[in-house]
Amino acid sequence: MRFSRRGFLISLPAWAWRAQTNAFPSAQPERASFMQPADGAQPAINPPGFAWWRARGASAYRLLIRDAGGRVIYESQPHPDPVHLPGRAFPAGDYAWDVEALDPSGRIMARRGWWRFRLNEGLPELVWEDPKRLLARVPESHPRYVFLKDQLKSVRDTLSNTRRAAWQAIRKAADRALETPLPKPPQYHTFPDKVRQRMGYTVYFREFRRVIDGALNTLALAYLLTGEERYGQAAKRILLEVESWGIEGPMSVLSEFGDEPGLSMARFGHRAYDWLYELLDQRERERVREMTAGRARQVLRRLRRADYLATPAESHNGRLIAYLSEYAVVLKGEAEDAAEWLDYSLRALMTFYPHWGDSDGGWAEGVSYALAYNTLYLPAIEALRAATGLDLYRRPFFNNVRRFFLYCASPIAEMRPFGDGADHPVAGPAAAALMLHHGRRLNDPACVWWAEKAGGLREGVGDALIPLLSEDKVPPQAPVNLPSAAVFWGIGWAALHSGLADPEQDTLFLFKSSPYGSVSHSHADQNSFAILKGGRALAIPSGYYGPAYGMPHHAEWTRQTKANNCILVNGEGQIVRSAAARGRIAAFRHQQSLTYVCGDAAEAYGGRLKRFLRHVLFLRPAVILLLDELEAPGPARYQWLLHALEPMQVDEAAGEVLARRAGASLSVRLACLLGLAFSQTDQFDTPYNAGNPPEYHEQRANQWHFRAETRQPAAQTRIGALMVVRGPGEQISTRPLQHPGWQGLRLESARGTGEAWLQLNPGAPGPAGFGDAVSAGRSLLAGRWGKETLVVEANPI
Repeated sequence: MRFSRRGFLISLPAWAWRAQTNAFPSAQPERASFMQPADGAQPAINPPGFAWWRARGASAYRLLIRDAGGRVIYESQPHPDPVHLPGRAFPAGDYAWDVEALDPSGRIMARRGWWRFRLNEGLPELVWEDPKRLLARVPESHPRYVFLKDQLKSVRDTLSNTRRAAWQAIRKAADRALETPLPKPPQYHTFPDKVRQRMGYTVYFREFRRVIDGALNTLALAYLLTGEERYGQAAKRILLEVESWGIEGPMSVLSEFGDEPGLSMARFGHRAYDWLYELLDQRERERVREMTAGRARQVLRRLRRADYLATPAESHNGRLIAYLSEYAVVLKGEAEDAAEWLDYSLRALMTFYPHWGDSDGGWAEGVSYALAYNTLYLPAIEALRAATGLDLYRRPFFNNVRRFFLYCASPIAEMRPFGDGADHPVAGPAAAALMLHHGRRLNDPACVWWAEKAGGLREGVGDALIPLLSEDKVPPQAPVNLPSAAVFWGIGWAALHSGLADPEQDTLFLFKSSPYGSVSHSHADQNSFAILKGGRALAIPSGYYGPAYGMPHHAEWTRQTKANNCILVNGEGQIVRSAAARGRIAAFRHQQSLTYVCGDAAEAYGGRLKRFLRHVLFLRPAVILLLDELEAPGPARYQWLLHALEPMQVDEAAGEVLARRAGASLSVRLACLLGLAFSQTDQFDTPYNAGNPPEYHEQRANQWHFRAETRQPAAQTRIGALMVVRGPGEQISTRPLQHPGWQGLRLESARGTGEAWLQLNPGAPGPAGFGDAVSAGRSLLAGRWGKETLVVEANPI
């Protein structure tokens, strides 16, 4: 269950809270959504979207809402899916909600139990509307997808001014795409063994994307915006060629051999139909329309088979649910079931979607997949907005996701922790296009600034549509007035910066302890961290996302706890591929010069640990203290891990390790009362090409893996790490500080002087000047910068 972040009490009669013994699950089912709004939540939209777990044997559900006095003020009609959005907003106030499970005769068979929520004043409103009524607003003529026919001239007029930079990049790409050869049908499903089929599929879909995602999409868009037939005819040739292959077998989104080729056509086929409509003759229109409608029905069949509205955790389904809305817009009046597609899609998009995100804007699968998926669903939002007036940007996640990129992805970083794809750099035209759009659509100059820092618009934007969605009317502005740290409670991430508005000098400490567990594209890395200085990766999540998803290196190294800057217990890590391998952000406190965050990851170890609290204190701009509180069921040895792109300098006698990268450095001094033995290797336990047929071998650079292991077994211990991050030529100095049972660092720079301390020996009285809690030994960490202090007491959560 997602942890409540803002609790409150409201007065309801005792009977109102009494839940019956029922068939509703007591724990989150596999791949299920999080029930929402959580008990005690304060939703950021009115009305909130409601989602719950299916009750065993139920045929339908009825949602009830009560006010603070226990009076039922809303009752939904029975419906079969475990999601609901009311068709009206509610006055600000305190409420509770319950769900009745109904049997086939309509009788109540179970009640979920009452959960409380509060609606504050001034929330954005977004209510349920009948999908048929929404589709009635869609124009009859083509084009009607994003760029409407009666608006096309005004859009074309902006190509020489407010869309000029984007159009120049897209037109260059379209000119090159004119020479794209026609794709060949897939053959990988005929290969002699499963491994070669998997690798053949991976190689094929990457090339197929260049033709469909790249050439077809870009050419069709160029034709739409210019009317030049050379673009349209080139796009039409590709479209009709792939249409002739059909939508079954390896081209199906239900294919047993992998779904990516089908997903590419599911994403772009209907666009091409709409944008090339005038260029297709009647017979061609009928052929492509039949293919498009058939694929929409195939998509809905897959989503219903997966019971997506109840169990949305399969990653690829998160693309398809958005595409369904697009199909409904494009085929309104041409497919009798278009309203059914829109209905199913909006029941997700307007309640819990995205499964991997939360109202504060975080994305649990990591930055790489956040960049990809927030590009994938964006055209659906824009298509609905343009054709029906439905504005999904009012939903908190869609409005706030830009904060996740602003804080958790440095625009100049060479890596993007955490999860699959962390080994790739952040910067690139696709990321820039996404943030530019958010900046322009939501009038946020910091997003435009971020995009320019990431290199701005140029060829290679991925989806050519994204940079053209909005006009260039928002000037860039560095986020000088934003806090230098942020926490994303829902996904369990925290980003601590020394200078958010100065990425070239910024120290970024990224921390993760996620309630989503280690499923999908997330790894077994709760309570892990990454450190970047001016975009240079000093402490990394190691390993590569390849040679293909699920291949031995990816499965047996990259996903594992041992690949991350984390803790092992007797050489064992967290449970892999489990939603129960959860962590959580237990505490967060931010001040101007000092920030504290704590993660709790004991649950992720499947019983190997009873306690794992990782406390972090950041003294800007350079000092980071980590204190790990560890407890196992019995005596154990603990391994503290650090990974880097280059060899580390290790000095066991001094208890120090030094990582370097392009002039930046990370020095770490480790301490534990049990003593620590150091080791380092540049070998992966599972090599990159393990299990990969020779014809698919690729070379990847070695990475370096440091381990500090406790010399003695013990049930409980603490490990302290005192870290200093320096950039090239940075003028700071530090020196170690000692106090019985405590260790610290003094920091001196042109800005002033400060110090930070951690308590290694539980209960030891601390250094003077921090107050009674420190001097009495009741504190874990203490920091000071000038007159600013931050003290973390024991058991802070």
